[in-house]
Amino acid sequence: MSDLELDALLAPARPTVDREKISEHLTEVLRLLHVDLEDENVRDTPRRWAESLVTMTSGYDFTDVKTLTTLFRKTCSQADEKCNNLVVIGGTYKTLCAHHILPFFGRFIVGYIPEKTIIGASKIPRVVDVHMRRLQSQEHLAHDIADTIEKILEPRGIAVWMGGIHLCMVMRGVEQESSFMETNVLRGEFLEDERTRQEFMSIVNRRGQRD
Repeated sequence: MSDLELDALLAPARPTVDREKISEHLTEVLRLLHVDLEDENVRDTPRRWAESLVTMTSGYDFTDVKTLTTLFRKTCSQADEKCNNLVVIGGTYKTLCAHHILPFFGRFIVGYIPEKTIIGASKIPRVVDVHMRRLQSQEHLAHDIADTIEKILEPRGIAVWMGGIHLCMVMRGVEQESSFMETNVLRGEFLEDERTRQEFMSIVNRRGQRD
């Protein structure tokens, strides 16, 4: 399965979502906040806000883990029997905080040790993309990613590191602009073998730290 075919399956039009009704409710939210809805800068905000929420929550269309796992397994290849390599893939993510519906975003690094199968480098970010398009906490997001990759590959070990800036801490609450949160999920050989764990964390220290 090509990247284009996979992208088409992971980016549905979401026809069952009632955008008009969402927009109506968001209009009422703005009205209750005493926002001037006649302001030309705000006049089309409910529609745009609704559309952005529909896009940023599209991961809820893929709550069937079995179907999602089957879809990604079609993109896997057989691993070499003597493969003991640590496979590491990194990238960026952005999602909405489940508590305040404010963005948090940052970098992720996924490492795994193959057992029978490997997956293309571009597919791991697509797994992340599915899970980040839901209301999330950083801890749950890291575990969701680890769960899905573990089901797809059944590796000897899986590790997920995430580091992020949370606007719910920057714009409200403690209002700390320098706040930065890190989360680690370690399973299998990453949890049991100190050398494997240190190898992964040394990669995180080189590549994952905040710029």
